[in-house]
Amino acid sequence: MSAPGAGQLNRQISIQQRSQTKDAEGGMVDAWVDVFPAVLLWARVNNLSGNERSSTKQGGQVSDARTEFTIYYLAGVTNEMRISYNSKHYNIRHVNNYMDLNEYLIITCDTGGNHGR
Repeated sequence: MSAPGAGQLNRQISIQQRSQTKDAEGGMVDAWVDVFPAVLLWARVNNLSGNERSSTKQGGQVSDARTEFTIYYLAGVTNEMRISYNSKHYNIRHVNNYMDLNEYLIITCDTGGNHGR
């Protein structure tokens, strides 16, 4: 993979982190908060693969897709976060500092049922 050229970072994404907040009854619930909002964050999106797998032994299918997002370098992006793009959520699986130059991050993600966990 080569570094992106001018104009290739042309999709707006946001990076979110899970936070716990109180619901109306005072219980704790998970909420996702934009750490890096879409108005500031541009990415190149590369859809890598997709498949379907059984969700339980009794049946049912769930689809998985692997996607790579390339962004300008940001410190603090971890696999405990998720990416929101086109009203879909992608679980971050791997964050690669491209050639350790602190210029770009290549973030490998998947979709599926764990919602960033």
